[in-house]
Formats: sequence, C-alpha cells, structure tokens
Amino acid sequence: MTLEKHKIYTLKLSDSTEVIAKIVKADAFSVDITSPMSLVPTQQGLQMLPSLMSADPDKNVTINTASIMMHVEAHKDIVASYIQATTGIVTQPKTLLKG
Repeated sequence: MTLEKHKIYTLKLSDSTEVIAKIVKADAFSVDITSPMSLVPTQQGLQMLPSLMSADPDKNVTINTASIMMHVEAHKDIVASYIQATTGIVTQPKTLLKG
C-alpha cells in the first residue's frame, strides 16, 4: 500500500465507512492519520463531521491496513473542504460540499 505522507486521502474501510484524512505515516501493517472526517448527508447536502467524536483531536489515529479496502487521493474540492473543516482556512470555493 502506497500512501504519501502529508497528503489527504479518501479511505474506504472494510465496514463501508468512508474517511477523509491526512496521512501522518504508513507502513505495511498500519496507517497513522490525523483529523479523520466523514461525509454525512444532510438536507443542505453533504457535510464533513469528525469521524471520532470522542477522540482527542490533537492525537493521531492508527488504522490497520487490513481494514482499508480502497484508497485514493481526495478530490480537490474535498481537500479544500477538509482543510476548511480542520483548520478554518478557506482555500477555494466548494462545489461538492455545503457548509
């Protein structure tokens, strides 16, 4: 599995959960990510919410690579929305997500 450090990826997990996160480190057995977010459908469209509501947002999360079924670099609009959701920085107008 080749995941580049500091890039933002969409990960599809074995339970069908889709997670957007920045890669901190990756090896053959696990992937450390920061600020995992999930897409949630709402009446206003898709919105991003923290994947782990009770976790310390300053701590990295480790995922076993056996749990990752698919991975791809996130779409540029998703990356912009992720950056805004995790840092408050607006990088470009959103077209896929509302809120």
